[in-house]
Amino acid sequence: MLERYIVVAIIQNGEEIILGKKSKGRPPYPDVWHTPGGGVDNFDEAKKFYSQRNFDNEFFHKELQREMREELNVEIKNIRNIVPQFRSEPRQAETKNKFGEMTHYYFLEYLCDYAGGKLMAGDDLAEAKWVSKEKLKNIPLTPPSQEMYKELGWL
Repeated sequence: MLERYIVVAIIQNGEEIILGKKSKGRPPYPDVWHTPGGGVDNFDEAKKFYSQRNFDNEFFHKELQREMREELNVEIKNIRNIVPQFRSEPRQAETKNKFGEMTHYYFLEYLCDYAGGKLMAGDDLAEAKWVSKEKLKNIPLTPPSQEMYKELGWL
């Protein structure tokens, strides 16, 4: 089975966060809103740090910043992994990737603050928007996003 390391940004600006939505029917997790993120470019480096349980390091932070520029046209700051404060281990899931191949995903989720930029959906997203935390319960979210927002106490 394929494996991918995904960096995910919970970008906060006051009581609002950014959500993204993929194009209709595009896996993984089509037709629902999700916490923006993307695949790490250097698989071997990601695997090394992950196996060392070193989730808060410059490598993952730079990958996250790159992804947020590509996916949303925004800059982020104050990056911190939600492990171990909100969960003991990084989230994992198995689902089909955009090519229909079963893939095991390792999600490295980070709380961070909005630092600037004009929010704009990149090529992997059909839409991106700011949403108040209190309205999350009314939005169809991916299962990993639902689980994470429950752990953060927002759902």
